[in-house]
Amino acid sequence: MGLHIRFSLRARHEEIELLEYIVKEYGLQKAKEIYKRIEFILDQISNMPEMYPASSLKTGLRKCVFSKQTSIYYRVTVDFIEIISFRDNRKNPDTIFDQKNRL
Repeated sequence: MGLHIRFSLRARHEEIELLEYIVKEYGLQKAKEIYKRIEFILDQISNMPEMYPASSLKTGLRKCVFSKQTSIYYRVTVDFIEIISFRDNRKNPDTIFDQKNRL
């Protein structure tokens, strides 16, 4: 059994936005497939937290490239893994740490 997964409010909000977009553009079945894939990746992270590389954007974060469009940023602590963001890869990487989007 791996480490417990926690979500920041930002990450939960971004995940919901992502799934709502997929439902709107591609339908409910595709959104269910993506949700199952997210859960699979999070289970992998829970069991092997260091399997994805450290982020070059900020010390202490790791980056899982979930798809061509989306990366999952997370932080590993002694007791749990915190999912920080579901980040659109097409956005300017410098804006991830601006005042509004602070991690």
